[in-house]
Amino acid sequence: MKAIAAALIIALVALLLVGIQQYRVIALRGEVAIETKAKTDALAANLESQATITTLRAEATRNAAYQADLSSRLKASEQKALKARKDFEDLKRKSPAVRKWADQPLPDGLRGKPASTGKDNNGKARTP
Repeated sequence: MKAIAAALIIALVALLLVGIQQYRVIALRGEVAIETKAKTDALAANLESQATITTLRAEATRNAAYQADLSSRLKASEQKALKARKDFEDLKRKSPAVRKWADQPLPDGLRGKPASTGKDNNGKARTP
């Protein structure tokens, strides 16, 4: 009887140890599955980040090229404007029509004299 009781206790202890080990195996499998999913998610996020980085680098390159193009266009526009100003100044000095206009006397009001109204002091119309 003692032998059967000892065998039964040993069997229960062995069964308990096997059950505990089985529980640990199931728990570890669950942890491995969670870690595998986390690794997969991290790899997918990394790929998405790499794609975003590549897109941003390409956009930065396009922006730099656009900026250089704008800078050259601005420089060309400034040179055109400078040439137009110079041509205008030359035209002002050399144009016969402009010189003729500039040679006209200023109106009385602009020379510091009272402006003439076309009437004499009595209120009657002046005859020229």
